[in-house]
Amino acid sequence: MVMAHDTQSLEVPEWSFSMKSGERSPLPLSPSSGSLLTNASYSTLSKPKILLMGLSKSGKTSIRHVIFHKMSANETQFLESTPKIDKIDLSNKSFLDFQLWDFPGKFDISNLREKEERESPSGSSSAMEKIFADARVVIFVIDPMEEKVGYAIDRLHNTIIEAFKINPKIKYEVFIHKNDSLNEDQKVDNVREMNHRINKKLIGTGLQDRIYLSFKTTSIYDHSIFEAMSIVCQQLLENVLPPFENILNAFVSSNKMEKAYIFDIHPKIFIATDSSPFDMPTYELCCDMLDLISDFGCIYQDYEGGEDTCTMTSVIKLNDTTLHLKQINQHLALLCIEQLQQSATQAIIDYNVEQLKQGIQEVLKVANL
Repeated sequence: MVMAHDTQSLEVPEWSFSMKSGERSPLPLSPSSGSLLTNASYSTLSKPKILLMGLSKSGKTSIRHVIFHKMSANETQFLESTPKIDKIDLSNKSFLDFQLWDFPGKFDISNLREKEERESPSGSSSAMEKIFADARVVIFVIDPMEEKVGYAIDRLHNTIIEAFKINPKIKYEVFIHKNDSLNEDQKVDNVREMNHRINKKLIGTGLQDRIYLSFKTTSIYDHSIFEAMSIVCQQLLENVLPPFENILNAFVSSNKMEKAYIFDIHPKIFIATDSSPFDMPTYELCCDMLDLISDFGCIYQDYEGGEDTCTMTSVIKLNDTTLHLKQINQHLALLCIEQLQQSATQAIIDYNVEQLKQGIQEVLKVANL
């Protein structure tokens, strides 16, 4: 039993046990690989991929370095343009086991198609298949302040057409980037305009209702890029999100927390949260706390015995708000926020955190992650 505030008991979420036998019922996995990160329709020899595309100077490489390489936003102005496809394997630094492919701005899928048609009249396209066959998400970055916005939209449209022929399950995320100088009304206008222009082109090809297309306003100078990338990465964990959310909902309810997140520590991406409405100020507080504690990792962590000995934990009080951080394993951490006037006792919180940690570990064990 999990202790709860005001002596309320916390029921075990239904994800973990079979009603008849009491045995664990496994989460829906790929029959070929046993991994939540790989659909059965994808090759088991390749890791799932996120493709990062866009025109030159749109901010693709800056996004990658800020999130996955801990580079400050100000340092990105010294980055050189990406000369060729840069393939980054994130399995050593992240809970998410996938590849990120950063494409050069000069890469045009139409030119590749024309080249392969000349070299292979039979119509086979091995290079195109290598790019899109195992791709789960295409992130297309657009700078709305650039004069070549129309060209960027044409490039995205051509990419969707060619990718759909090979892998119709790919999802498309459009990052309307470099929005730090715009107000909220201008950001909304940018999203509306991009949505209209891109869907107008897709209507001509009949794909507007056959693909997943989403728009997000982002900037590397605030937390919007981390929120956007978190939502993208969650699409690699679609089968594990419901049990994670159930566990977090039970934890938030029993301890009267305001909000709770499970973070992938190194890239500062949240892979799950409870079902309460997303609140950017709360998310920013949790990100800042994670940054602070990670910077002092040599004090708060001990990995000598492997990931089971991870001990990073902290409680920070800010006026009427308390932030809690508890490491779950080598890559994951729980971060939650509560208001002091509604807070449970620390002993109850500590006990329930351990129950949550065990629940998360059970999900990961069943999911073979």
